[in-house]
Amino acid sequence: MAQCKKENIREAILTESLQLFARNGFEETTVKDIAERCNISTGNVYKYFENKADIYENLITDEFLEQLYDKLAQRTMYITELQVGEPATEITRWFNEEFYPFIISNANRCIILKNHYLGREYDERIGYFVDNLLGHKKRALFRLNREIPPHFLDISAMLIASNVQMYVQVLEQDKPDPEKIELLKLIDRYHIAGIEEIFKEIKK
Repeated sequence: MAQCKKENIREAILTESLQLFARNGFEETTVKDIAERCNISTGNVYKYFENKADIYENLITDEFLEQLYDKLAQRTMYITELQVGEPATEITRWFNEEFYPFIISNANRCIILKNHYLGREYDERIGYFVDNLLGHKKRALFRLNREIPPHFLDISAMLIASNVQMYVQVLEQDKPDPEKIELLKLIDRYHIAGIEEIFKEIKK
């Protein structure tokens, strides 16, 4: 167990907490666990953070949530374009160069956000995400001059929830990042193919 340098204690607390929350869960992780990982006293943790929830809020920040939402919104738009047969070259580049690297680099934050959350605020936040992502899908169809088939949005909401669960399952696996990215690509292909039949009902 490495000794944390005094000037880096706050960052060390966040780094170790991120790993512990993702692996063991927010509720199961104690301030004592965090202190032991940093080789400091429990009291020293409280010099930098009011409590465990304060640590959480410094990990799952508004800035991160805004970035995540922006990436998911763009993903929704691009997935919709692929589902109706739009050219894939630029879309594929964006996924490979921007979306997947972002998800992999923030894997632990995504795991924590999905599995270990802080009550109603989380539920409201996720509801906001889903509602707005569906809004992006509707706007993408409108821009592409496509009608929305019956029950399409209901099925899309279920697919979004399913994708989130599968994404987190991939991120939790003990695999090299390139292998995780390939699995994420498979999930997205499943998403595109999963409602392919519905789009056959869309009148151009």
